[in-house]
Amino acid sequence: MGLANDLFDKALTFQCPRCHAALIKKGSWIKSVTTFKCERCHKTVRLSYTDKLAIFERHRRQTALSASNERPGTLAG
Repeated sequence: MGLANDLFDKALTFQCPRCHAALIKKGSWIKSVTTFKCERCHKTVRLSYTDKLAIFERHRRQTALSASNERPGTLAG
């Protein structure tokens, strides 16, 4: 997959790997940052390309799941 351009303006949620605080940042920020300081634990955290791919993929799966749950006309049998 890759870091999809269509997610650059979306707010993506991920966790600090050290303190597990929920962080919400735009996809463009996630794409461009290498390290950041967590606002909660104040530790410097490195975001590898693999980490970034996982964040983008998680958001895609959550979006797809939400969309499939909201489709009208699905009958339960």
